[in-house]
Amino acid sequence: MEDTNTVITNSDKDKASSNTVTIEAKDKDDKVEVTLKDVNIDTSSRSEAAVSVTGEGNTNIELDGDNALKSDIYSSGISSSGSLTISGGENDSLTAQGGSGADGIYSSGSLTISGGTVTANGGSGGGGDGGDGIWSSGGVTISGGSTVTANGGDGKDDYGGDGIRSDSGDVTISGGSTVTANGGNGGNVSGDGIRSDSGDVTISGGTVKAAGGDSKDGYGGDGIRSGGVTISGGTVNAAGGNGGKVGGYGICSFARVAISGGTVNAAGGNGKNSNGGSDGIISNDIDLSGSLELTAKAGRPNGKAISWAGHELDLDTIKDKLGPGAKVTATDANGETKQVSSPIPRPVEPEEPEPVIPEESSSSSDGGSATPSAPASPLPGLTVTDKDGQRISYTSTQSGNTLTVCVGRLTASLRASLATLRQLRAEGIDTITFQTILCSTTLSVDELLAMGGEDAEAVLTHRFTDSSLTVG
Repeated sequence: MEDTNTVITNSDKDKASSNTVTIEAKDKDDKVEVTLKDVNIDTSSRSEAAVSVTGEGNTNIELDGDNALKSDIYSSGISSSGSLTISGGENDSLTAQGGSGADGIYSSGSLTISGGTVTANGGSGGGGDGGDGIWSSGGVTISGGSTVTANGGDGKDDYGGDGIRSDSGDVTISGGSTVTANGGNGGNVSGDGIRSDSGDVTISGGTVKAAGGDSKDGYGGDGIRSGGVTISGGTVNAAGGNGGKVGGYGICSFARVAISGGTVNAAGGNGKNSNGGSDGIISNDIDLSGSLELTAKAGRPNGKAISWAGHELDLDTIKDKLGPGAKVTATDANGETKQVSSPIPRPVEPEEPEPVIPEESSSSSDGGSATPSAPASPLPGLTVTDKDGQRISYTSTQSGNTLTVCVGRLTASLRASLATLRQLRAEGIDTITFQTILCSTTLSVDELLAMGGEDAEAVLTHRFTDSSLTVG
């Protein structure tokens, strides 16, 4: 079943409503379309979610104008039991504020944000845990140029909330979106910026900033924490939080970290005990390739910049996998930096096959034919060089009193000593024609001989369609 679009708005634009909005998508195949138009809902006095989406179906909430949702203790700004999609235009926005210890946006199905500006704040925990900015059981997808800010709530004595957390699905960011995800500070353990417990984090474009929260007495949160992390484009900054004991990782993967493009900065957080520094990147399987630009920094006092299977990654082992323009920089806990890079090659003139010059023939009026031109053997002192001055082969043919020299290059030079030209003149050659791919020049042997002495050399150079002659 597919419902027609329902528009929800405030009757009094200047006053927040305390009424909960309930959207029902009962069955799995149901699809419900709802527009929030300049909605302002505050259910703090009722301890209920500002917007509650029930059922197993698919709900699309389209944003129109500026919308604000606020809830109270243990209640989310938006709570959905099915699959939820939030969309909007460039000037449309939503702010969802969770109550104390609750999530800004909660979805027990998948969550997709495909447009608009969305801010989701988890509520602070007071004496308990902080809520997540965004929590989903079925994965989080952000695309379509969305601007998303997700802040985990602080946990004063226990755990800080995560910025974006997927309990069992992937977190995917693409399409030029801008995502900022901050873990909340925690008394014991701080929240992560982006976290996927049993799925992967995949970033293929846009700008992503993920920061773990700080912990005064315990453990800092990770910037990105996931089963696997794949980054192929965009700009990604992942920073672990600082900890009273141990700092958080910049990027932490239980399976594999693969970075093949984009600009990535990963920094481990600092800790205060003897083993308190965390790694910029940590995984048992790290694949760095392509035209990436990666900067990894270790946390103090003893973190690693790039920790591969418990050891600092040797950058020399990845040189052959780097693409043009790639650069990987690793800074250890003492501030010492190592770097490998792959330069962008300069364009080179394409090598073209030598042209095949057909033998010329002409027909006489009585049906006979003239004698075809015969190939001329290369002569000492008559050479052709490429743009770097290296000698190359050429094809020469003689037709009557004209010697034609051909080479399949865009840039080449014909070189002949005047002694060689005198020998050619004695053999009946009056003119020399030099042909490259885009240029043809014909010179008089007598005129060349008149330009220099016995030991002089004539150099005729073609560069694409231009030609130049020097004798000396």
